Amino acid sequence: MHTKKMMWSAATGLIAVLLISCFLIRPQLLARSTDLSAESIGGVKVRDNISSSSFTDMYQQPLDKQNNEMYDYYGWEGGLSTASINSGSQKGTILRLIISGPDNPLQTAKGIHTGDSKEKVLALYGNKYYKSGEQGADIIGYIDREQKLTLEFWCVNGSGEVAEIRLDDAGVR
Repeated sequence: MHTKKMMWSAATGLIAVLLISCFLIRPQLLARSTDLSAESIGGVKVRDNISSSSFTDMYQQPLDKQNNEMYDYYGWEGGLSTASINSGSQKGTILRLIISGPDNPLQTAKGIHTGDSKEKVLALYGNKYYKSGEQGADIIGYIDREQKLTLEFWCVNGSGEVAEIRLDDAGVR
């Protein structure tokens, strides 16, 4: 009887540790959904294609390209970076949009630029966010579960200034 209790306690503890670990590793699991259906960066939406005339009219040719096993990363004039599918029928479909650096003229659909404050982000996007940290940045993230999108604002520790903005298909790894 005592052994069963010990085994049950150990199993319950292990399950609790695993669940807590999942939430610490992927904090977006706890965030409530935010409507990001109108979200874009620099007039570009996730799932647009870099070969479409609407995209090439705005951004012409890439300035640089980095091949990755899963995606092609491109840098475009005006400060936009994209990650797109690199093969198959969906080749060129954008799964990630990134803007970073000071004086970047591009902005989100609600008008957030790099250099803006964390407080401005929260005022415009609301309180349904998750918090994370990576590469020395405090990340404020929003997730749209219906559209399968995430929007992250990478804020510089200390000042809370937005240093990078990422709009992703939620499946990007």
